[in-house]
Amino acid sequence: MLSTRELSNCDSSVQQTRALSQTWLFQQHSEGLPLETRVWLSYQRAQAVARTYALTAEDVLHMTAKFWQLHRDHIGMPMDGAVAVLLTIQYNLCAGTLAMFSARPPAVEAILQEVLNFDVSGQYLLTEIGHGLDARNLETTATMLPQGGYELHTPHEHAAKYMPPTAPMGGGMGCVAVVFARLIDFEGIDRGIKSFIVRLHDGQDMTAGVTSKLLPPRGGSRPINHSLTYFNRVRLPETALLGSPERALDEHAEFFKSIQRVIVGGLTMAAVTLPALRTSSYIAARYSLRRKTIDPSGREIPIITFQTQKIPILTAVAQSFVMDRFLDWGIANFRDKKLDHRVRHAISSLTKTIMVFTTQDSQYNIADRCGAQGLFEVNQITATFNDLRGAMIAEGDLLVVAIRLATELLLERYAVPQPADPSSLLAQHERGLFTELQKQLKSMRSHRSPEFDKQNLPMCLPLVMAIGQRMAYESAVAANVDRALLDLYEVSCIKTDAAWYTENGVLTRLEIREQEMRAVEAMFPRLEEFLAAMDVDAYITAPIISDDKWKIYVAELQTFSSPAPPPALPSAPAPAPAALLSSKL
Repeated sequence: MLSTRELSNCDSSVQQTRALSQTWLFQQHSEGLPLETRVWLSYQRAQAVARTYALTAEDVLHMTAKFWQLHRDHIGMPMDGAVAVLLTIQYNLCAGTLAMFSARPPAVEAILQEVLNFDVSGQYLLTEIGHGLDARNLETTATMLPQGGYELHTPHEHAAKYMPPTAPMGGGMGCVAVVFARLIDFEGIDRGIKSFIVRLHDGQDMTAGVTSKLLPPRGGSRPINHSLTYFNRVRLPETALLGSPERALDEHAEFFKSIQRVIVGGLTMAAVTLPALRTSSYIAARYSLRRKTIDPSGREIPIITFQTQKIPILTAVAQSFVMDRFLDWGIANFRDKKLDHRVRHAISSLTKTIMVFTTQDSQYNIADRCGAQGLFEVNQITATFNDLRGAMIAEGDLLVVAIRLATELLLERYAVPQPADPSSLLAQHERGLFTELQKQLKSMRSHRSPEFDKQNLPMCLPLVMAIGQRMAYESAVAANVDRALLDLYEVSCIKTDAAWYTENGVLTRLEIREQEMRAVEAMFPRLEEFLAAMDVDAYITAPIISDDKWKIYVAELQTFSSPAPPPALPSAPAPAPAALLSSKL
């Protein structure tokens, strides 16, 4: 449980960042700025948010409520996805790793304070061009030197660190990084993968021997200075090594202990995803209430009148409320040290998988429902959608994470929390998939057989989704989420595998459609109530949500016209009489 003091500190920070969101630093539309200017703006924004929260080493080490609130703050992903990315690297990966070492030498302690204050950019260099998910096979080396210290080296192109933002951006902010490398002793013996703290540049000039190659923008997402980073016999002091130089008795366990902030990162990725879902659903709903069409009688009606508009938008709103409670549940259980560490890891993976996939699917659908205007980055939906493409891969590719998790559960190496109500529709679905896949597994030689690859591997993600959907639903039920929201969320989960329900005689396709229709009809009259409860208007810069925002946005656009004053535009014509409309149909 969170203490009153923790909750008070969170509330204070949220109020301050809400005020910060209304300043020019965050309200300006950056889409048309030069690339380098835009990237530096994101760093300035991230620094402003960081200094508002003022996290301590204890906050990041013990993952306090303030630490989690930083990640789920709506000033991040919806307003500038690059800010959310920079903050989670800075505080979870870089500061979180440094804070793990209680016996820090003064030099490392000083760097940690620089990172916590965002005086420097803090990065995390683990994966390489040739080693992503198999980072245990990384090839960067740190060789012990006879005179003391280490020599950090990239042995070949495929060992370049990929893709943390390490290139200087012209704003004068230096960069430090936690770098993972193989420690080679005086006799040439590999002592295993160790972490080192390294200064990469001072904001303008690279450290001697360090090379950063700036990658082009990912495409569609808010840009960051993603880079390739190389080390050419870089000399490091003895204090650069984080932890012991001795070879671990269990190198596998030692490696995963050293990268444990990546596991935390699964949950921080879930946290930065939530604001994207909440604001995107809000924007789509407001646009659909504002946008009008004319019915056969000549009356103007909002486009959300149509069921094809209601279903995806109301579903996204319902998902927002459920995911909010699911994230609370995931964080609480992840912080519970009485749980088996494997179960805590599984909960992190399940929470991230459900929240990211739910958000991505919803954003894809509701962006389409905003028509041509929904395609533009300025309206926030497609921008956050593309930002979250990176979240699907960061801190563990979701598909690979799901394969590992599902396999371990099918092998009964451990178990995740079981259904509170085994008779619920989502619990029945989860149990049905699990039983089917476990039966297949037991007929095989082992989980490493070709049969498992062919039959079970493609079903690992659906199984993990089924488990996570049930958990999300139950966490929302336990938190007393409104029944109208719960019912629509439940049927949205059923639709993801409607074939199973019909194949097993649980529900027909018609019954599923009728269940959805009833849920939509119950929720739609209360839409304004639910939108107000979301309380996200302060973080919306999308011009399509109101006439006033649209007029301001259009007035700021680069304009081309003839020298002569243009003729006045005629007023919009009045709606045609119903009789005339009928004659044309």
